[in-house]
Amino acid sequence: MEKILILTDYTPTCYDSVTYGLDFCRYYGFGAEILHIEEEDEDINVHERMRVMELASLYRGKMQGRVDVVTRGGDFSSVISEMSDSGGYTLIVMGTHGRSGFQSLTGSAAARVITSQDLPVIVVQSKRFSPVRVALLPVADSVGQYSGEIEKMAAITRMMGADVRLVCRRGEEYHAGEISDLFGRVLPVDLSVDYCKDRTFSLQAIEHGEKIGADMFLGFSHEISRPTFAPTLEQLMFNLALIPVMCC
Repeated sequence: MEKILILTDYTPTCYDSVTYGLDFCRYYGFGAEILHIEEEDEDINVHERMRVMELASLYRGKMQGRVDVVTRGGDFSSVISEMSDSGGYTLIVMGTHGRSGFQSLTGSAAARVITSQDLPVIVVQSKRFSPVRVALLPVADSVGQYSGEIEKMAAITRMMGADVRLVCRRGEEYHAGEISDLFGRVLPVDLSVDYCKDRTFSLQAIEHGEKIGADMFLGFSHEISRPTFAPTLEQLMFNLALIPVMCC
């Protein structure tokens, strides 16, 4: 049975992402494993833990028992890497506590999960689940070396039956052909973005996603590991429209 790994730290934010993840599993026919990684000196919110337990119990009835709650101890990144390498999961769902000022993704829980393993990760803010009908992929530069990531996007969006559309920088629409080849279907360029000193490429993509009612953004996880500040994925993940982001 294919499963989705849903992460929680027993906070209200993660309660929202656990709910999203369970609804995702129920809609697309996956089993769910809700994971809490118990780190040293952690102060668990008992009330929130009980809410998650009650939620899991409720969804077991809706999903023929295909919901488990698991606690593992150890280093956060090591546990995630070990479990993702087990081959038992299709993707990971997790919440984010947002950003403060110009806080970078580097060092955040989201970054640690995305960079410590190879599974696609759906990052959710406080957003109720809706079936992914339209997914928007912003492409700001060459993607040839990231064919593996694009193929993962293709597999998951195909499973979801999503209509994938591209946002490109003006003059770089030729990337659409390369990406379409990797997806195995023609992807339309929904928007070509000119340089604008007042709004970054990613903010223009977010505005367009909100305008067309996109259900998900697609982003490249390699941006997190760049030595310089790479705002595209960060701005996508903390978009004010609260649209979930799948990182591959």
